[in-house]
Amino acid sequence: MLNLENFRQYLINKGYKEFSASNNPSTCEDYTYRLSRLLVAENITLDELSSNIQKYIDLYGRTGEKWCVGRRSHESYINALKQFRKFVLVQRFGGANG
Repeated sequence: MLNLENFRQYLINKGYKEFSASNNPSTCEDYTYRLSRLLVAENITLDELSSNIQKYIDLYGRTGEKWCVGRRSHESYINALKQFRKFVLVQRFGGANG
């Protein structure tokens, strides 16, 4: 099922951290936050994002018109999109190597 909580759990299972050493939110929380912000900014649903993931990776990527957003916070927006693409592929086609 495609939802941000399942995406967060996917990241945890892949070894991404929930909290930093100082107990602050880390990558899992940050990536789900970035995606939620992107959904609002683009006025789309998570299903729409998953169906058009490459479009948004291109849009927020290095040559895209929204790269100024994609590169924020050590490229966390574009990195979140790329991890979400892997998550979507695992959800659609299965497999453990997402």
